[in-house]
Amino acid sequence: MAEGAGEEALADADLLARIAAGDRRAFAVLMRRHGDRVRGLALGFGGRADEADDIAQDVFLMLWRRPDAWRPGQAAFTTWLYRVVANRCLDRARRRRLRRWLPFGNGPEPADDAPTALTTLSGRDRLAAVARLIRTLPERQRLALLLAVQGGRSNAEIAAILGISQGAAEQLLVRARRTLRAVIDERETRS
Repeated sequence: MAEGAGEEALADADLLARIAAGDRRAFAVLMRRHGDRVRGLALGFGGRADEADDIAQDVFLMLWRRPDAWRPGQAAFTTWLYRVVANRCLDRARRRRLRRWLPFGNGPEPADDAPTALTTLSGRDRLAAVARLIRTLPERQRLALLLAVQGGRSNAEIAAILGISQGAAEQLLVRARRTLRAVIDERETRS
């Protein structure tokens, strides 16, 4: 068996215990296991590759420094991890809004020319347009929709991640989908 292959089979809780002991290989396994989904949620929320990378780095750096932050038994590790990512996304959005009100740094943020998964798919203009529309949704609706669609999370998991009731999560999803459908229908009738 190759060195480190046994770590790939370890549960997240076991990896976190090893990370607490300073095991870099266990940390690398945890990042490989969850990194794409963490970055994908952040990218779907903000639409900027650089911000998604920063959020993912921030989340994993926090896990390296505080592997005991997750409490087994309170929530599944992935539910807790998505909640951390969601909170980081919301924090970034709040800071961005605050910067608009401050007298310094009024210049526009630099454009991110890095291609996303949606833009690399040729002939998928409608998907790119929907992704832009999703980014215009209110923050909690956007997170709920992204967790459902990209994360494949159930309404109960979305509620746990966002710290709301299951009924509230369902309402966020209903409103998000209704808003998107109305805008898409309106654009199609104008075309």
